[in-house]
Amino acid sequence: MRRVTPSWVAIMKVNFEREKQWWDAKAPKEERDLADEAINRALRWREIERHLAGVQTILCVGGGTGAFSIPLAQRGFSVTHVDFSPRMVEIAQERAKSVAGIRFVEANATDLSQFPGRSFDLVLNMDGAISFSGAEAEKAILESCRVTRKKLILTVTNRALMIEVLCSVGLGVTGRFVDALFAMWERGEWYQGQFPDNPMLSAGMTQDYFGALKAFLPGELRGILETARMRVLRCGGLGSLALLCGQETVERVLQDEELFSRFVDLCDRFDQEILPDGPGTRQRAGLFAVAEPMVEP
Repeated sequence: MRRVTPSWVAIMKVNFEREKQWWDAKAPKEERDLADEAINRALRWREIERHLAGVQTILCVGGGTGAFSIPLAQRGFSVTHVDFSPRMVEIAQERAKSVAGIRFVEANATDLSQFPGRSFDLVLNMDGAISFSGAEAEKAILESCRVTRKKLILTVTNRALMIEVLCSVGLGVTGRFVDALFAMWERGEWYQGQFPDNPMLSAGMTQDYFGALKAFLPGELRGILETARMRVLRCGGLGSLALLCGQETVERVLQDEELFSRFVDLCDRFDQEILPDGPGTRQRAGLFAVAEPMVEP
């Protein structure tokens, strides 16, 4: 196994102002599903539905433009929508003009200190709020654990998937296996300034940039949650069957509502019964966890 030099670790501190600019630029297309994103989103909704009994208050961290927070508020839940991108919050507020029971807060997922411990029945922290906190990703997880009263549902980037992506993309762009692949393999970390090749690998993305990323393995995520005194109810890949079936199958089921529903059923079962630690979908976060505090408040 190739070893990377340790010098790159020193630059992993996250510039959250740069990250905020990036998320602001991504905001207008935040809910535009690409490839298997719709399948990932449908699977997350299914898990949310399983844990709504007895819930009154919901915190949606990294709520983006309101894909989850707004529909939940429309159903009568008291929802607090948190995002650190002003543009994301602005779009969500505009979409929720006629929706009661939702408030918007601009804050960083790594610092939820304005909320007391165990203050929300259900906490959702999905998509990029954790993973794109880079070296501070674990802090973002712990903050979400702290404010959870009943259930926590989160998604993070799956290291297995990022290894595959950096292996194939790196080889395609440079003709070799890049240093970022081995840094991801060993530490689960990516940073734009990590290696000279990294800007080339993110060319064509929003602002030709790919944030400061921390990707997790299932055992690593489970360990962090358990350290925070959380009982892990589920932890594993999300939508791995969609990735394994390939783009042609995904495109076909997306064109037929009945096929889509049945395929989501299959993906759900596959994640739980066949390959629980799979890589997840290619788009959106591919590692999923549900947890609850070990001690009732």
